[in-house]
Amino acid sequence: MKVSARDIDHLSLTIATPDELAGRLQQLGFNLTPEGTEPRCICFQPNREDVPNYIELIEGEPKTALAVNVAELEGEERDHTWESEDGFEVEAKVIVGEGEDNPLPWFPVKHETPDAFMEPEWIVHPNGALGLVAIHVVAQDPPALAKSLKGSWKAEMEEIFDGCALVKTGAVELLIWSASAWQLEYKAIEAMAPQDLPAVAGIAIAVERPRPLQALLGANNVSFSLAEDGRVLVAPEQAIGLMIEFMPQT
Repeated sequence: MKVSARDIDHLSLTIATPDELAGRLQQLGFNLTPEGTEPRCICFQPNREDVPNYIELIEGEPKTALAVNVAELEGEERDHTWESEDGFEVEAKVIVGEGEDNPLPWFPVKHETPDAFMEPEWIVHPNGALGLVAIHVVAQDPPALAKSLKGSWKAEMEEIFDGCALVKTGAVELLIWSASAWQLEYKAIEAMAPQDLPAVAGIAIAVERPRPLQALLGANNVSFSLAEDGRVLVAPEQAIGLMIEFMPQT
């Protein structure tokens, strides 16, 4: 399947206990859309007004998939309604197309109401998170996977160095690592490659400043490590089953 992807729209996490995961994310300082309505989402200020930037939690058989934003799409129409703190209903309408599971799960989406994922009360986070800026994938052959996705998404692709390739369609980058390169890059948290490859292994979140984030994590008994360049790294077992890399912007 080939699409003209405008960006990686969001990361979709399907798990058996989304409410439990939501609680762990709140300990990390994220705000989520109100409970009681699926999906629960962590929303961020987007780079483009018509392309949201978020992470969604769905109940079901465990699966992690990338959603790529397209301008035109025929598919299943999904409606979501959340209630804001002021009692107003926020309605979202998303068209979801048929995706692919190999070599990496992904599917196309088109938003009829992108502003539903940009409510001010949901895009401001206690940890200072500004946006999802990158998704990390570990693969047996990073260049081959990157070339495959480049063709499927009409994306740009670049080999950063031996063991790491970049796929880019918009503001959110997809970094594809070999197992050895991944473990070396994130040795501060003793990162281990997933057993079944390729697989999403981590996410990168832009944050305003590192010190308030570190204080929040410490107060909530969340262990973290500091990279040499100031990045704050939270290991998968402390987070959502994925490594979270907080990237300070100041």
